[in-house]
Amino acid sequence: MLLQKFRDRLTGIMAIFILGLLAVPFALVGVTSYFAPETETNVAIVNEEGITVTEFNSSFQNYRERMRSLMGTSFDAALFDDPVVRREHLETMIERELLRQVSIETGLSVDDQFLAQAIRDVPGFQMDGVFNTEVYQNQLTSQGLTPQEFEDRMRSSMILRQYPATLSASAIATSAEVDRFIELQQQERAFGALLIMAEPEEDEAEELIEEVAEAAEEAAEEGEEVIEAAETEAAEAVAEIEESRIEQWYEDNADEYRHPERVVIEYVELNAELMEPEEEIDDDMLRQRFEDQSGRFITPEARLASHILISVDPTAPEADIETARQEAQALADRALEGEDFAELAREFSEDQGSAPLGGDLDWVEPGFMVEAFESALYELDMSEPISEPVQTGFGWHIIQLREIRPAEGMTFEEARETLLTELTAEQNERVFLDAADRLVDIIYEDPTTLEAAADELDLEIQEVGPFDRSGMPGGVAANPEFVETAFSDLVLLQDSASDPVDLGLNHIAVLRVREHLPEAAKTLDEVRDEVIVAIRQDDAMKAAEARATALLERIESGESLELLAEETGLELIESEGATRTSNEIRFDLRSELFELKAPEGDEARYAVLPLDDGYAVVALRDVRPGALSEEEEARRDSFRQRIANVRASSETQAFLTALRNQSQVQVFEDRIRN
Repeated sequence: MLLQKFRDRLTGIMAIFILGLLAVPFALVGVTSYFAPETETNVAIVNEEGITVTEFNSSFQNYRERMRSLMGTSFDAALFDDPVVRREHLETMIERELLRQVSIETGLSVDDQFLAQAIRDVPGFQMDGVFNTEVYQNQLTSQGLTPQEFEDRMRSSMILRQYPATLSASAIATSAEVDRFIELQQQERAFGALLIMAEPEEDEAEELIEEVAEAAEEAAEEGEEVIEAAETEAAEAVAEIEESRIEQWYEDNADEYRHPERVVIEYVELNAELMEPEEEIDDDMLRQRFEDQSGRFITPEARLASHILISVDPTAPEADIETARQEAQALADRALEGEDFAELAREFSEDQGSAPLGGDLDWVEPGFMVEAFESALYELDMSEPISEPVQTGFGWHIIQLREIRPAEGMTFEEARETLLTELTAEQNERVFLDAADRLVDIIYEDPTTLEAAADELDLEIQEVGPFDRSGMPGGVAANPEFVETAFSDLVLLQDSASDPVDLGLNHIAVLRVREHLPEAAKTLDEVRDEVIVAIRQDDAMKAAEARATALLERIESGESLELLAEETGLELIESEGATRTSNEIRFDLRSELFELKAPEGDEARYAVLPLDDGYAVVALRDVRPGALSEEEEARRDSFRQRIANVRASSETQAFLTALRNQSQVQVFEDRIRN
């Protein structure tokens, strides 16, 4: 109506004037778009070929989903949203684009016959090991692809693999290289090592105070006042020294004391377990449910049975079927005459599963056996426990009834609690689903707030945080999907309420950011305790290093590791044949040990080696080249392949580096994050 009135009034010169004014900005916008650089939507340009932001985000999302599928519960969403990981993925896309371009330039291709065979070899398109056209079509349809689209993608992928595959195929390892690799990989080292662990003092100030007090007590004649004054002076001196060191350490290591990017989240949640049933549940409702589902609460009569089977195909000639029946009848007669049924079953039954057990079928309930067998079994009673031959699709059976277990059932009172729990859960689920639908509608109408949803559905707006991309223990922020959603572009960058987040069975939450806290330095007060621990650990490491150096000097002057270990009480580790995989030797010591040069002549090589939590004084006595025993010779080929694989990887990377150096690649770093 408003537009109609506007149109009715726009006539004559006034209309032309107004339309002219409107035309100018629209025209400028249109013209400007022709001059806008094409790079505006690209995250990178490779030799004038763009990788768009959309292509990058789609590829990265697919990569994350593949990793989520591979890693399962160990998948860390925060790790795979790190800018460094996104940048690395872009590098992979750039390398693929370089390979694509060079493949086109050099005329690489894949012929139709080779492509068809590759598709036929895909296990997902096969049935019983043979390519199946229907399976192929169904698989593509489920992925929203036409056969032509899939074949184009596969052809492109195969072309891209040709250069790396050629390089890999050409990579070889010579016998001399394999021998040298074995010498190093299987190398054995004889050594001894003293371990000096860094042990931070719990309270240096307290020790200094005690030392000063003891000295004052020995020298003082004035009594308690001098001792107390000395203690006070020592405490103040230590406090002053510690504070200055704390401040200096904090300044020198400021990068270590930073808050990561964090968010404070507000959210509403729907949980079926906490919802009120849509109507009050009374005993009449429960009794009706009990009657409707009475079969659930009754254990049917069961029968302990055995049988003898004389197999015959139901499609066999009548003469064969009759012969089998007569054989079964003869066995039934023998059982009726008193022969042991179990022994007859072991000797004559052709049921390979039950025959060794004397024909035992264990307890049989209705519905477990074919109808003819079950009917015959339930017609027997304990006074006449042996049946006449009964025909089924398996052949002729002689059935023995050994025991009857009567049907048992629960009373309404016994079943009441189960019925109440189930009916309550069902009603709560209905209430939950209705509320969840309404919640989605309300958020869709206005995604900038949770207030409307909270008011209409009588929900409490809760708050959690601040927390970073690793979440926080306990509560909703311990849920990986909740945390991933909190840092998603929709919530974090667009300032919108999220889609529902699944927190469990019939349990969802909708969230939005209340406060976004960028990465920032922690204050000294926040990290004072951490700094003190770091200083003490640093002091302990320096003390351990000084002690290790002093012990090294004593060893080099002729004292033995064994005597020093006995004198100092330090742990002594010795081995005559340590290898790179000797698990009984701690990993950090092994890593450093195999970096040491071999000793010259008969003299051991001595050194102080750093460990994760201290130092080791090492005497490397002998280094023996590795060799394969006769039993291990088969490993030579695997070593050869390992060397070839490393070389192929190195050559492929060198090829990609050369392509990169010869190409023009522009990356728009600011677009990688979004």
